[in-house]
Amino acid sequence: MHRCLFILVSCLLVWQCSGKKTAPGKAAKMPKNGHEKMIAILDSISQYADPNECYNLNAKKAALLKQQYDSAPAKDKLTMQLRYADQILRAGKNEAAIMEFQDIINKLGDQLTQQSKPVYELLALAYLRLGEQQNCINTHTSESCILPIQGAGVYKMTSGPESAVKIYERVLKDFPEDEQVRWLLNLAYMTLGKWPDSVPKAYLISPKAFQAKGDIKFRDIAIPMGLDTRGLSGGVCMEDFNNDGHLDLFVTSYGLRDQCRYYQNNGDGSFTERTKEANLTGILSGLSTNHADVDNDGDRDILILRGGWLLGGTHPNSLLRNNGDGTFTDVTIESGLLSFHPTQAADWADFDGDGWLDLFIANETQDAKRPHPCELFRNNGNGTFTNIAAKLHLDFVGFFKAATWGDLNNDQRPDLYISNLYGDNKLLVNRGGASPEAWVFEDIAKKAGTTGSGHTFPSFFFDYDNDGLDDIFCSDYSIDLNDQGPRPYVKEILGKQPPGSWISLYHNQGNEKFENRSKQAGLNTITYAMGNNFGDLDNDGWTDIYLGTGKPDLSSLIPNRMFRNVNGQRFEDITMNGFGQIQKGHGVAFGDLDNDGDQDIYVVVGGALEGDLSNNILLENPGTPYHWITIFCEGKNCNRDAIGAKIKVNTIQKDGKKRSIWATVGTGGSFGAASLRQEIGLGDATRIESVEVTWPKPGLPPSVYTNISLDSHIKLVEGNSSAEPVNLTTTKFKI
Repeated sequence: MHRCLFILVSCLLVWQCSGKKTAPGKAAKMPKNGHEKMIAILDSISQYADPNECYNLNAKKAALLKQQYDSAPAKDKLTMQLRYADQILRAGKNEAAIMEFQDIINKLGDQLTQQSKPVYELLALAYLRLGEQQNCINTHTSESCILPIQGAGVYKMTSGPESAVKIYERVLKDFPEDEQVRWLLNLAYMTLGKWPDSVPKAYLISPKAFQAKGDIKFRDIAIPMGLDTRGLSGGVCMEDFNNDGHLDLFVTSYGLRDQCRYYQNNGDGSFTERTKEANLTGILSGLSTNHADVDNDGDRDILILRGGWLLGGTHPNSLLRNNGDGTFTDVTIESGLLSFHPTQAADWADFDGDGWLDLFIANETQDAKRPHPCELFRNNGNGTFTNIAAKLHLDFVGFFKAATWGDLNNDQRPDLYISNLYGDNKLLVNRGGASPEAWVFEDIAKKAGTTGSGHTFPSFFFDYDNDGLDDIFCSDYSIDLNDQGPRPYVKEILGKQPPGSWISLYHNQGNEKFENRSKQAGLNTITYAMGNNFGDLDNDGWTDIYLGTGKPDLSSLIPNRMFRNVNGQRFEDITMNGFGQIQKGHGVAFGDLDNDGDQDIYVVVGGALEGDLSNNILLENPGTPYHWITIFCEGKNCNRDAIGAKIKVNTIQKDGKKRSIWATVGTGGSFGAASLRQEIGLGDATRIESVEVTWPKPGLPPSVYTNISLDSHIKLVEGNSSAEPVNLTTTKFKI
């Protein structure tokens, strides 16, 4: 039995109090319930995890290497020292790493050759990381790490990047064609406030690559809002968890001892962290998270996903039941959802139309000898779930990175798309069945043309051209083990894009066929996307895309990307309009946090390695001239929040033409969870003719609602003939 799993099972059977010492003569305190048991399990994992199988435990790994170095034969010591230096760099101990790399270079005779070049690059990176740590992270500002770096983003403590510049210029003198070093040199000059004028012309990257487009400009306001949480990669849920009409934030971080955090929207333009008050102390770690009303009680529950990317990621997920009183309880064990697999990918839908949301979890298998099959947990309607994946032949084994539900053929049954980092993606059409255990899903990915690039990561369903058919977005994430940096991205900037299918935009043709239109839509670009979500930046009625980007390697300093949808025909890259955060981007959520009719964006920022910490950002929408409608859907025969319902807003535009705008109830992308309320831009509409809702249950007739005002909040209830007004208070951010 795998060591981590053995420890966890031992904890469940023998139970000791989270490894804490007990006073002599006193019995260890036994966990009383599933919530306490989960806290103990998570504590045990963080205490006993093997650094050889959890690559985010870099300090522990460095300590092991140091022990090996001390006993290694002389001929192996230099190699061992390099491995040790690399691990302490990953652990965030930059000054110590600088000393080790410099010592190695001295032992090599300070000779820059093809063989020694990587050591010089690591030394320069350690200096660059020192500058990031001292400035971008420890003295974070609203302009920190956002390209082009300027204003308050320019470093005040400059010794780190100054030293990095000297080394990078020395490397480029002998290796002028190294695009990655050239990119990092330009970034170093930016942090010093000396770009572009001081960059040697031979190495300068054209300022055109960093120019803003149009007049959309977002700014980071996380610091004054107290939402600039510092951590590693993680997820975010943006939802009104206490039903007061204001969107709250729930955030996770990847470190095994990283506490999840709950921020309550006070409804006056401010937030208050209420993690402890929400009964969440001890709920640790989590690479991704999403939410849904799994028990149909009118408030949203939270799912945390753990262990993704880790060979030793046999970590349990958590289902946090919303108690409706501002607190949450971990009910993973009682609900039957307890399992030990690495994952970051899951989504909710009512696959069998019984009115209860079911859960599909796409697990990750890196070693065929240690398989982690996917799971489909059917909601039993009584607070418990049953895994029926094997019965439905959905217990796939692969390195799956995203799982999203949509309705590609408009039959009111949810279909499932699963992305695979090492293999073909799956598109599973829901064909129904006589009973849940006899349900049929057909994989049509090959004949539909949606298998992906063979290395895909984030994906989602959305209707980017408002034709009423769900399209599919997925992004390539090729991992070259010999080149962990951003070199292919830089090649693209320099006009030398490597061949490959970097993004797939599968346009739904109807009849269960798709066409990849990424090139026609201007999306044939390298992103290394991890986080993703979509929304409408300017309320023009066309869905835009935000991607959190990066690679685990510390040199992977590439911007998060924003693509503005232009009339459903193409996407314009507006990354440099305040969106280009160069620290690692993960969970992304669009939502109207101040109820003013436009969508703001919250992004979880931070890497996978122990020292790759960063601060989360909140991008405030500056406002748009266009109209909008916010819609709350409530199911009666279908699930309570009507997840999967399709909304069609029929409008009359300023030019007198009719226009229909579509949205689907859900949390959006596959790495980040937006609110289940649907915030829909209407462009320059002069009035709304009607709103049509197709409910997510076969046989339910669509509902049509009229007499709806522009720029309003409404509630649409299945079976009711008229819309109900929802009174939400507009606030102004206290910044």
